Amino acid sequence: MTTLAAESPRAAVHAPDALAPPPGNPRFPLMDGLRAIAAMSIVVTHCSGLTGFNTANALGAYTARLNAGVALFFVLSGFLLYRPFLAARFEGRPRPRIRDYARRRLLRIVPAYWLALTVLTATVGLPGVFSGHWYVYYGFLQVYSPNWILGGIGPAWSLCVEMSFYVALPVIALTLARVQRGRRREAMIRIEVGALGGMALGALAFRTWLHADDPTSVLQSTLLCNLDWFCAGMGLALASVAWAGHDGQGAAARLVARPAWPAWAAAAVVLWVMSTRLGLPRGYPPVYDETRWLAEHVLYIAFGTLLALPAVFGDPRHGAIRRLLGHPVLSWVGLVSYGVFLWHAPLLVNAWQNGAGAVLPFSLPFVSSLLVTAASATACAALSYYLVERPILRFKDRGRRRPPASPPRTGPLGEPDRVPATAG
Repeated sequence: MTTLAAESPRAAVHAPDALAPPPGNPRFPLMDGLRAIAAMSIVVTHCSGLTGFNTANALGAYTARLNAGVALFFVLSGFLLYRPFLAARFEGRPRPRIRDYARRRLLRIVPAYWLALTVLTATVGLPGVFSGHWYVYYGFLQVYSPNWILGGIGPAWSLCVEMSFYVALPVIALTLARVQRGRRREAMIRIEVGALGGMALGALAFRTWLHADDPTSVLQSTLLCNLDWFCAGMGLALASVAWAGHDGQGAAARLVARPAWPAWAAAAVVLWVMSTRLGLPRGYPPVYDETRWLAEHVLYIAFGTLLALPAVFGDPRHGAIRRLLGHPVLSWVGLVSYGVFLWHAPLLVNAWQNGAGAVLPFSLPFVSSLLVTAASATACAALSYYLVERPILRFKDRGRRRPPASPPRTGPLGEPDRVPATAG
């Protein structure tokens, strides 16, 4: 029998504070390994781009496309954050309370970001932060003006997109709940598919039009042009909830739940196509025409979704790929991956690249740059997590009762047949 990659409520109680799901919802433990892969792929692509490796080496065709790690992060966010709303709606239980959802998101994102932003500005120096526009960077607003977008922590443009998605998600969930009220399960699924598909196509259409009209517009770095990546994860959440129904809808569910290698093999093919068959730019920053701009963006959706499939469906104990995702080392990197994402680029650009002559007695080609940046960013991320993030995250479910620790009844895919009503 195949199972969803979810743990029992007992496992959720003992999950790391940063990664524990909302009370009453299953945890997907293999997501930790995917976070590590996403974070490290971004570290690799920034190091390869800034050292010229992308254009000077044949492997640079692949490292130039590893910014797909951003798409993977967005897919994971769409899945993990939308699923509790969906599960509550389809199972007829109370939805997550908005104030609890907001508290969890703020405590997860804001303290670590403010810490990194402040310390990095005071040490290596970040443009614009300690200025009259300080509130822009502390308020996740830099992506809305060309005068601000290059300041602060450079990769945090995607964090600004995440924050706007956090605001939009409850609105989307509540709107669809109202539309679906009183409808049968099959009709609810059709409405979800139509809504998610419509939002994704709308984002793609707007993104393509905007790039053709003004390739330098900062709106390309906002939720309006990246919502489709989140919709892919929300679609995975819908499949996860729908296939956990009492009839199992078994054939399709078993197809994606059993072997993990076909999904990752397909992801490898997508990466090969992007890297070698489309003539995508390898310079840093890249320059696109409209066709390649659209092709890369759509293929990133496929790449992120395919990588995520084994972590969403299937028994986490079965198969080499799932065992890799569940490896303790990779899981630990996933635990601190948010900090790795925050710290790596300023350390690379300001301390190791611009200040290499003063900091180190040798220049930093790609491999040296990658090793130094990954090690220093991981060390800073670990300190941030254990000294700041973990103590604060103990309050994200303050005043909430945990579900009972006894194993729940299971449906055809091994997921809890019904999640305890204390959720949300």
